[in-house]
Amino acid sequence: MGRMAEKVKQVLLDTNIYGAMVIDFSLDQFKQKLLEHTEVVIFGSRLIRNELRATPKKIKMGGSNLRIDLLSLYDELTKQRTIEVTSEMETLADQYYLSYVKFGGFVRRDDILADFLIVAMASLKQMDIVVSNDENTMKSKEALQGYELVNAIKVLRNPSFLNYKQFKELFR
Repeated sequence: MGRMAEKVKQVLLDTNIYGAMVIDFSLDQFKQKLLEHTEVVIFGSRLIRNELRATPKKIKMGGSNLRIDLLSLYDELTKQRTIEVTSEMETLADQYYLSYVKFGGFVRRDDILADFLIVAMASLKQMDIVVSNDENTMKSKEALQGYELVNAIKVLRNPSFLNYKQFKELFR
């Protein structure tokens, strides 16, 4: 399998990755590779699933319902491996936000907190990779600096951040 190490990699896909996947012409082949390789385990959370559920019901794509396609893909990849949001994760996400603001981040708390919760889940559950195409909030310079600082203080390992293209490259 390409450049992936032998160790099992625990992966959390950001909500936007499911959208990138359903419009990917090579989704069937990629999904098959993901499901075949036991060294990659994808986790989900109710937070991410609820964001996918918020997709309007009436949007059709290629004759099928986008919302149903997103939720089906999520369920198939995560196989009910769900991380529940804890108060510790919420506290860590708030600490990320405070650090993010100190580093010059300016996105409102309510607009970025879900991103920080996803990173808090990954950090506290010692996940290896967070896959996101969100360069403006979750993977902004200020956010990455915030995770580094807070996780260093808390002695937590930072997950690696990949975008969808980089994640797919692991399977070439």
